[in-house]
Amino acid sequence: MGSNSRVKSLYGRHAALVSGHHLASRSADEALRAGGSLIDAMIAASAMLAVALPHTSSLGGCAMMLYFDAASGKVHALNGSGRAPLAAEPALFPEGLPQRGSRSWLTPTLVRFWARAHERFGRLPWRRLFEPAIAGAREGMGCSEELGRNLRIASDLVLSQPGFRLAFAASGSLLRSGDLFVQPRMARVLEEIAERGESGFYEGWVAGSLLEFSRSIGGLLTADDLAQARADWVDALMGDAGCGSVHVMPPNSSGWLMLEQLAERNTLPDPASQISQDILKAIDIIAHKDDAPPSAGAAAVSVRHSDGASVYPVRRKHSCEPGDTTGFVGADAQGNAISMLQSVFQPFGSGCVDPGTGVLFNNRMYDFSLDEGSANRLEPGKRPVHTLNPYLVLRQGVAYVAGASPGGVSQTTTGFQILCGLLDGEATLGAAVSRPRWSLGRDGTVLLEEGIAEEVAQRLRAHGLNVIENSNHEFYFGSVKVVRVHQETSMLEAAADARREACAIAW
Repeated sequence: MGSNSRVKSLYGRHAALVSGHHLASRSADEALRAGGSLIDAMIAASAMLAVALPHTSSLGGCAMMLYFDAASGKVHALNGSGRAPLAAEPALFPEGLPQRGSRSWLTPTLVRFWARAHERFGRLPWRRLFEPAIAGAREGMGCSEELGRNLRIASDLVLSQPGFRLAFAASGSLLRSGDLFVQPRMARVLEEIAERGESGFYEGWVAGSLLEFSRSIGGLLTADDLAQARADWVDALMGDAGCGSVHVMPPNSSGWLMLEQLAERNTLPDPASQISQDILKAIDIIAHKDDAPPSAGAAAVSVRHSDGASVYPVRRKHSCEPGDTTGFVGADAQGNAISMLQSVFQPFGSGCVDPGTGVLFNNRMYDFSLDEGSANRLEPGKRPVHTLNPYLVLRQGVAYVAGASPGGVSQTTTGFQILCGLLDGEATLGAAVSRPRWSLGRDGTVLLEEGIAEEVAQRLRAHGLNVIENSNHEFYFGSVKVVRVHQETSMLEAAADARREACAIAW
């Protein structure tokens, strides 16, 4: 990206906020200005993201979050990832796990995630947080360019799922960018959640509609699954990256992969050599990782799944399958910082949309394995290996950087490159976000954006790798949201990636 056209950083003293949609960033800003906490701002943004970007997120999806609480000086990690339905036995899938459709769902957990976050760190009344999203759903909003693009490229397998066309082609034609997107059923669901809390989703008429939809199309979701859905406070993983202590979600998240990439990086004077080395080490870590847990030196903690299972393997047929995700990062004048991601996994998740509520279900079941002996083997009530990778960096015990990006397992390579930009001396977050990136395709192909020296491709091909230069792939390079706290001036900095859709606010 040219120096004049690159992303620019925004600066403020009171708040720095970035999300995947301008209305979500605005909702977060309004919550803060009303006296809310950074967690209140996150929930307001998250609800709006579920309305504005349904190809990336939904009430039928999940979320993960890292939150630095300045008052206690602690990083809090909230795992709101979904679990397999209690009826989801491997024997049900003799032909393999479905990528889309009624049996690709995990139990939705986003609303549980909101509730656990708010009860610990919320300040504003719960109902107040959903007012912008309710209004946006009821009155309608412009179909975003990213939503319109994803509808244009959606496969027949997605378009043909129950309820999909009612949600996105009610007039007979699929929504296009700029069309009015009205979701009256979603507005009713959000009103129920605003009025009744989490029980407004997991009980009552909303739950009844979701369960009847599941039953009618052969899904596995039951009332017991909804009752047992939960979000859990867990301990973050931490590693040293030179720029500070980097915190990521523990397994079932794949965030530890980013810690290993940072731990194994050796600084080289030549940029082409540096990038080539970074890519080769990432390939070794991601594509050729066995089932063994990461070394204690890389993660600096005991790496265990929050449920007690060993770390999940990453090597599987779709380990770099592009995913679509959105999120929110922020920092405030009190020294708090947050990084949150929410998802339905791949664009439009399962493709199934409940006609009674407008809730689109995720397709995270596809993230499991059916291999005997795999730590990631499907089991009822289990969480699968997960691609969500929010990250926080602390310096001398206070918040320094909060970042997140969509992109499946490439979330870890994108986060790695952003932090490397700071290590390499990029003066602003905007410059770090705008640096040309590399990524790994699902088949092991290395993708290089325009601006990466041709010498890098030559070095990688000498190692027998397939390389695509000047790639502008729509998913693999992510869409970074990142904020930074300048401790010496108390200035807050925010940058929003231009590769997809993101919006930063600082004041």
